[in-house]
Formats: sequence, structure tokens, C-alpha cells
Amino acid sequence: MLEAPVPEQLVWARVTRPAQPLVYLDLNHYIQLAKASRAEAGFTSEDGRAIKVLPGYSDLLASARRAKADGRALFPLSAVHFMEVAHRVPSPRQRGHVADIMEELSSYLYLAGRPTMIQVEVAAGVDKVYGVASTYQPVPLLQDSAMWAFGRTGGFKFLNQGTGEDLEAQIRRAIGDEAFEKQLAEMRYILERKVLEGPQDSEIPNLRRNGYLPENYGVRMQSRLDFELETRTILDNDPALRRQRLRDHIFAREVAHECMTLFALHLRQREEEGLRHDLLDPPDLVALFAAMPQLQVSVTMKARYHQNPQHPWKVNHISDIDALCVAFAYCDAVLTDAEARAAIAGARELRGFGTFLPAKPIEMARWLDGLPAQPNGTDD
Repeated sequence: MLEAPVPEQLVWARVTRPAQPLVYLDLNHYIQLAKASRAEAGFTSEDGRAIKVLPGYSDLLASARRAKADGRALFPLSAVHFMEVAHRVPSPRQRGHVADIMEELSSYLYLAGRPTMIQVEVAAGVDKVYGVASTYQPVPLLQDSAMWAFGRTGGFKFLNQGTGEDLEAQIRRAIGDEAFEKQLAEMRYILERKVLEGPQDSEIPNLRRNGYLPENYGVRMQSRLDFELETRTILDNDPALRRQRLRDHIFAREVAHECMTLFALHLRQREEEGLRHDLLDPPDLVALFAAMPQLQVSVTMKARYHQNPQHPWKVNHISDIDALCVAFAYCDAVLTDAEARAAIAGARELRGFGTFLPAKPIEMARWLDGLPAQPNGTDD
């Protein structure tokens, strides 16, 4: 079985990122911020009663707005946000309220998804094992499209209409560059908002006729949940694994399940590009995976949950792990739920990450208020 060493030095993905600190808030906190925002604006609940705002969220909302307005912090979203809004917020009206505050704070900036980050961490790790200079250009950690969270570039493509001239050029010539850019920005805004907010109930029948199958997400997540339930069964059948080599077992399964296919594809890509691509010796292979920051986060969380044979595994645990693999590793501050926080707070193998991990919204509010002004630009 692969051992799961704690590396002396992590190998970080080569990414470009803004200079401002990145702050990740999970969906539960956005829901509470939406309530605080509506209460502040004088709205009431559907039955006419005052909206109940939990302690600390009015302060966090004010602090986040100040930090965003002053350019002292950015609040990116993730693929998990995108999917959870659709599946955990059942009412279109409520989704709209949550989307309002997500839009306000994030400006539709999205973190690269976990598969993308696995690929770029593998690339950086293979270069280190081979002892060569970086062979790949840095990847943007953030882009202003939900598609980036799923490894795709967002935006509109203008198809040639058989005239021999690019359609975009035709439109620009017809309405002018300034009008074109304005309309393009409006179209992108509508697209991103609609993607985040999801369809109205009345729109779903027609969408389904055109292939809309939101339940496919649930099927995929159930498959990944089943993998963890299988892990629990293995541990139950061999209790010594849970007592003595739990982290090693979780590490081996996580590498096989999440990383090996992408690792093999990366070696094939290196071969096609004429780069060194020979297979690694087992110790080097273990060292490569152990040094991947997002993998350390995932293994830590899963090992913590699997310590308890009675842990009630749910799809939400899988979503939290996917989100925090990237957010805890590559953001500067993370406000998550109590259970997920407990799984990573104080973990010896994650001490070098330096991510601020508050337990309460008021702690995040104070941290945000203490941020200094930040210059514009990006860091590699």
C-alpha cells in the first residue's frame, strides 16, 4: 500500500492570481448573507415577518462589501457553488436572492475546478521530479465565467456565416466597436447570471425538451459518495487499517480514484509535445502525489471523517471536500461549516498552508477589516 508521507515542501501549481487576498465563503454563509442583505434593505419574509439574521452576518456583509469596494479582497465562487445553488436552494425566488449577493461580492469570478488544479499540480510535480525547469505556462487561478470552474473558457463564439469574413468583424463594422463591446458585456452578464441563478420553474419543461437534465449531477455525486461508502466497508472489514494505517489507505485510494487517469494523460501530453515522459520510480511517484496541496487537503478531510465508523456520509461531504481542496489550498481565507472546519483545523500536515480559517462570521469580518490596501496586478 502507498504510504502517505507529509512532505517537507509542497509543490504548488503554477497559476496566475490577483494580488488581492482571495476569500472563499461556502453556500451556507452566502444564504445567511442574502438574508442579512434583504433585512438591511427592509424586506420581510413571505409571511410578512422580519427576516431572521443570525449573529455576525450583518457585520460580515458590511465588512465584505467594504473590502470588495476598496479592492482589498476578492470573493471567488467555485463549481461547487454553481451546483449547490441549483440543487440545495429549491425555490427560484430564494436562488435569486442568493445569486444577488454572490453576484455582488464575486463579480462572477470563479476558481479553477479541482480537475484543472490536479492537472497543473501534476505538471509542476513531474517537472520537479525530473529536475527540469517549468515546461508549462501558468494557468489562471480565476476567470470571470462559471465555465472556468469546469475547465472551459467562457464567452461567446461568433460563427462564420459563409461570407469569408468573421461574424464578429461584421457586427463590429455594422454597429461600431463601442456598441459591440457594450452589448457583448450585457450578453455575458445575462449568461453568467442565468447560469448561476438557474431556471424558473416555468422554464424547466422547455429546457428538458432540449436536453436539460439537472439530475445527472446527483447521479455523479452519488457515485462518488458510493466510493466513500465502499471505503468505509473496507475499513469496517479490517479494523486494523482504521487504527494503524488509515491515512495511508485513504491516500492510496484517493490517488487511484482522483489522480491516476489525469497523471497518465499528462505523461501522454508530454510525449506528444516531445518532453521527457518516462515513468517514475515508485518513491518518486509517491513523493509527487504527497506534495500536491489539494490532495493533502482531501486526504486529511477524508481520513478525519473515516476515523469515525459511524460517520454519516452524505453528498454534502463530497461537495465540501471538492470545494476546500482548491479553496483552502489556494485562497487566503475560508469560511466553511463547522464540520468541514473541524476536519482541517489544526491538522499537522496542513500547517504550512497559512489559510485563515475562522469559526464564526464575526471573525471573518474582523479579518477583512484588517486587510491593507492592495496594489493591482497578478502574482505567478
